[in-house]
Amino acid sequence: MSSLSYEILPHHDDNTYEVRLIVDDADWIGKDHLGLDPPDLVRQLTKRHEGYLTIGRCDCGCMGCDDVSVYVRRTLTSVEWSSHNRTTVVFGAEHYDHQVRVLITDFTWEPINRTVERHLNAMFSAKVTDDGYAYDWSSTRIKSNVITVSLTRDSHQELLEFSWDGETIESGLSLGSQFMQKRFSR
Repeated sequence: MSSLSYEILPHHDDNTYEVRLIVDDADWIGKDHLGLDPPDLVRQLTKRHEGYLTIGRCDCGCMGCDDVSVYVRRTLTSVEWSSHNRTTVVFGAEHYDHQVRVLITDFTWEPINRTVERHLNAMFSAKVTDDGYAYDWSSTRIKSNVITVSLTRDSHQELLEFSWDGETIESGLSLGSQFMQKRFSR
């Protein structure tokens, strides 16, 4: 059986991080691609994933451009990854599931601003404004000391902003809570 591990590295060109997946001590994504930003990969993995799993993105930074995907097939005792132009690998199911759990709960890579984003995403998840805009995402990375919130209704995006001190989790969450009380009814 193969072994799976990971490394999370900053990607300064687009202000994200990337999860580099390591199979049998070799980087499986390859030097011509970037790993996914941790939340993008974790969203897929939290579903005990089977079927296609995107593990890498084009080196331009965009998902959907030249992604690296694997086809995941599970049995009771194994998890198989197969992909175009790569050797099929098989992991023990317990080992694979353990590594996925470790990745999902690993926040050691997060600077304060990304911790604030994660908590705000949880706070605002499934929220809808009085005028029917649904919450999409929050970002601390667009403008300094500003949190940008994306809302969508009928394919129309609205970007809202509120200030924070840019230094403490408490500031981001307190001001996020105030923002939520003003903007979201449900």
